[in-house]
Amino acid sequence: MSFTVRALRLLMGGSVEIGSIPTDLDASGLLRLWWQSNRTGFLTSVGLHGLLLLVFAIWALPQVIRPNNLVLDGFSTVGPGGDAGPEGPIQINAKITPVDLPSGRGKSTTSGDSSANATEKADAAGGSAAKPVGVEGALAGRGSGGGGLGGGGGGGGGGGKAGIWQGLGVGTRPPSGIAGGLAWLARQQEKGGNWKLHEGYPDAGEPVIRTDAGATALALLAMLGDGNTTTEGQHAKSVVKGVAFLKSIQKANGDYHDHEELGRQTAFYAHSQATIAMCEAYALTGDASLKSSCERAVKFLLNSQHPKEGGWRYQPQSGESMGDLSVTGWALMALHSARIAKLNVPFDNFERATLFLESVSEQNGARYKYQPNDPLEKISPAMTAEGLLCRQWLGWPKDHPSQQDALKYLLSEENKPSWAPGRRNVYGWYYTAQVLHNVGGPEWQAWYQHTSELILKGQASGGGEIGGSWHPTKPPGSNEEYAAKAGRLYLTALCLLVLETPIRHAAIYPENEPKEKAP
Repeated sequence: MSFTVRALRLLMGGSVEIGSIPTDLDASGLLRLWWQSNRTGFLTSVGLHGLLLLVFAIWALPQVIRPNNLVLDGFSTVGPGGDAGPEGPIQINAKITPVDLPSGRGKSTTSGDSSANATEKADAAGGSAAKPVGVEGALAGRGSGGGGLGGGGGGGGGGGKAGIWQGLGVGTRPPSGIAGGLAWLARQQEKGGNWKLHEGYPDAGEPVIRTDAGATALALLAMLGDGNTTTEGQHAKSVVKGVAFLKSIQKANGDYHDHEELGRQTAFYAHSQATIAMCEAYALTGDASLKSSCERAVKFLLNSQHPKEGGWRYQPQSGESMGDLSVTGWALMALHSARIAKLNVPFDNFERATLFLESVSEQNGARYKYQPNDPLEKISPAMTAEGLLCRQWLGWPKDHPSQQDALKYLLSEENKPSWAPGRRNVYGWYYTAQVLHNVGGPEWQAWYQHTSELILKGQASGGGEIGGSWHPTKPPGSNEEYAAKAGRLYLTALCLLVLETPIRHAAIYPENEPKEKAP
């Protein structure tokens, strides 16, 4: 018994006097006494040692993806879900998940996937990830005269613009509506050569989206789209003043955006749109005084692309950020326009852009959503049309299986353009029109006839304050259209760009251009 008591005292760390231990206890009783006296310390010791073992086990495992910090900057655009963004920069932990890429391509699961690997990723139809299309004669349908850089001039082929309209079977209705819309835009130009989104006319946009650079770019795109340049056309004087305004506000780094706030929602929309307008003005005229401004604008855009993932958003991208398809589409259109103007665009930037398109695509590239981590519910016709248009610029052939699938989706009855409340989406139609025009054929002609008539019926008649323009909320459009916030000038410019689609750019699959009807 004395040996047992001494052993128990050692187990208890000397905390119990031998004399206090009952002498009639058996072994189980002694163990219960020990547990009652020492259970707190014992459990603490076990817990601490277990925690240390867990830490060492985790440390020894291979490194896995850890969430990057994502900064949401300025005012978040309304994506396919119609969610409004925050009013100031906030920082959240973004959940980064692996992205399933189309068959035949590699899988990028981290931001460390180098864009250089894009050249090794086979297209689903075979070939390199990016093969930018040819751009010679891309602006020929606008009917402007010579003096351009090869992207314009030529009068639009046999019959000029009149022949194009006749071939589509739409008569003079679209050109008449375009003339009225451009006249309204000309009346809204400020003395300084700029336009405004947020004031100066009925039903202007909200102050939060104010950007004179963006407004000026949109107005110029509509005027340039009908063949007006700095040297010719009914609105040549307006184009001259608008181009001069954009040059005057361009920053030393090449940025056209007219606000200093980093991450402002309008920033890369405005810069990309202004870059498109300036490159088109340069391509159509060959005016050497525009070249330097265009080159600096393109360089700023190239330097602002995400270094690995390939997208753009509201500020220059870094490893801590994530692009969105809405801004990226405008940025790629600017680079496409730069190529039309014979400016240098490194192939690597197109390769990285392809990586981004893969990250926002579903169904092997036949559907698209706003951002890479968005759920499938965020797929929309507008994002699908924008993603598909980017794929066309980057070299997808007309018979690409994913393109054919996407075209069926865009042409389906459920996505047929409607001027009904909540269904009008001129922003989405802007991209769909270009996609279908590039492919051509009877489906494109039928879609344009239907959609152009809808748009023309919604145009305000007469002159004065609103004649020739379109009301942003009558009917209210979809959240994705954004007209309720961006206002009358924004929607008017988009309507004009949709109407001008047949003459703005030559189809990238030219064999499908509508043939001119015999007189």
